[in-house]
Amino acid sequence: MNIKDERKKNMTTASRDSLEQATGELFSELWGPYDKQLFDESVELFFSRLRLASFDADWFKDKTCLDAGCGGGRNSIAMARLGASEVTGIDLGVKGLADAERRAEGMDNVQFECASILDIPFDDEVFDLVWCAGVLMITADEERALDELARVVKKGGYLYLLVYATEGMRWPLIQLLRPLATHLGRSVIEDAVASAGLASNKRRTFLDDLFCPRLDFYHWDRLSRMLADRGFHQTHRWDEGCRLDHEEDLASYRTDLESLLSIFVAGDSEEFGENRSLFESGRKAIEATVDSIRWFESAVSEGELSSEAAMDCVIGQGHHRVLAVKED
Repeated sequence: MNIKDERKKNMTTASRDSLEQATGELFSELWGPYDKQLFDESVELFFSRLRLASFDADWFKDKTCLDAGCGGGRNSIAMARLGASEVTGIDLGVKGLADAERRAEGMDNVQFECASILDIPFDDEVFDLVWCAGVLMITADEERALDELARVVKKGGYLYLLVYATEGMRWPLIQLLRPLATHLGRSVIEDAVASAGLASNKRRTFLDDLFCPRLDFYHWDRLSRMLADRGFHQTHRWDEGCRLDHEEDLASYRTDLESLLSIFVAGDSEEFGENRSLFESGRKAIEATVDSIRWFESAVSEGELSSEAAMDCVIGQGHHRVLAVKED
């Protein structure tokens, strides 16, 4: 390797490490404010999705599982409660891991470790299931991340991915708002979140959307090809019937964006001084999107458009939730 290539490699590594550090610091502070009720509800979502996907929860008994990018540990704890013999959650957020350990106190089948999904600290093919929800699309190197996730899955084992999909109204809106949020700064947005009185789970969602250092989006063709290239040819995309939260229907989608709107409405006030004009710009953009969704809701209620067609326009492909089998 010549000096130029070595310098480029070092810059790439430094850039990756910087992005991972920033991502870990952001997410490390998002889970702690969840009270017991909100956290338990987030764990219950895991069980609800399994039921909707007709996945037998008894499968987890005596299995070894990796929660790759575990955040505050909700999915790790859910798998442990289902009887997995050993669950390991890895994440870069030190505070989030400490919170996960606190919430898992007394459970002897779950542990947490500070590690990156770009360098998973385990041997090849050691896990029956690798669960990676909402992480792949925010990594510095998604190809390497997927290589690592695939590497540690046993032959015949499962890889579960949740990634952001293309299409729909939400992500173009978020992409428009992200530069405004960056200029305003996280502390100012936090003040607006507090003024809006949002619950901790909504705070987490919108700070994630607005400040996560990197976001990527996947068309299904691209994602299925990436999986096939790594030996995952049996892929099952959990369909619309597994949608919960803001993707459940048009009204839920709109209500979620109205929560986002409340942040920018709160900021569009004299209290925020010179920042008010940026909040006003964001408010108008969100209001336009919400009004568009209301139009589709009205078209459905009046029989002018099918619910399926409206959902395709407003929500698009939705999040991809994929369960793939690693072939022998």
